[in-house]
Amino acid sequence: MIKKQKRISDLMSLEKNTKKGIIKKQKKEIVLENDTILTKKINEQKENFVMRGLVSIDQLSGIEKDVLDIAEEIFKLRKYDSKFSIKTEFDIERYPIIGQLYSKSVSKLHYSKGYSKEDIFLAIRNLEKEGWIVSEGRRTKLEILNDDNYKKVIEFIRKNPGVHALDRKIEEELEITRSPFIKRVITLLHYNIIRTHKIGKIVHFFLEDTPPDYDELKALFFNPLIPKLINEISKDIYISGIQLGNILNEPVHKIHYYIKKIKDLEIIKKKKDKIGRKCFWINKNLLSNYNEIFEEPHFSTL
Repeated sequence: MIKKQKRISDLMSLEKNTKKGIIKKQKKEIVLENDTILTKKINEQKENFVMRGLVSIDQLSGIEKDVLDIAEEIFKLRKYDSKFSIKTEFDIERYPIIGQLYSKSVSKLHYSKGYSKEDIFLAIRNLEKEGWIVSEGRRTKLEILNDDNYKKVIEFIRKNPGVHALDRKIEEELEITRSPFIKRVITLLHYNIIRTHKIGKIVHFFLEDTPPDYDELKALFFNPLIPKLINEISKDIYISGIQLGNILNEPVHKIHYYIKKIKDLEIIKKKKDKIGRKCFWINKNLLSNYNEIFEEPHFSTL
């Protein structure tokens, strides 16, 4: 929870700095060039949104679905403070919005469907635990998943796992600036729909169900030079830094810097062949495992 709050704090700081940067850019009348990426349709159903393993309403029990329907009505009522925390049944009385959700659920479901009061409380607690209802949120997770603006951001992150808020693709693909993008990812983070991984000073975004094992590799491969470097090494394991620089038209010190980075991540290492010559060894097993999670860049031809 502390880590999640820290990540949200990092995002809010980035949003603040982004606003300052926008003002400066407007004053200087700087126009940024945007990259373009392909768009892809989201498979959806109006009341049952599913996206390639992303949590769906079908995973909820019948009582949880019924309580969630009532929560959609209750959470919109501005007369209740939306801040709450559900641990024990005593919290029903502590937080008016949860008290209202509980009493409304009991009156609607206890007699009509035979749910016990204890089961209704446990359903509410589980919905909060799984992020379907969120403290200080006026909407349920289902409403977020069915909101066109949020669906676009979710799909964008699905297509670009590891993307960060400074990526210029955001403006071209989503047609929004960084500030509203950050606001939306903060909301998605609250509802456990996405997760973040801070690598260096940059916060990267992934769908919640994306395995975290290769986050650092994905972030590194956003630099198009890295896959090219690995590809050239695969062609000639005896190649030197100078030769790589000449082929890729990059200064040798830059080549050596990135060679060190991919060595640190165990993508390659230096070894000696049978006659004692120094050469590169590529961890093809690691890259193959990476491609089981992420399609791009693809290393099947190595």
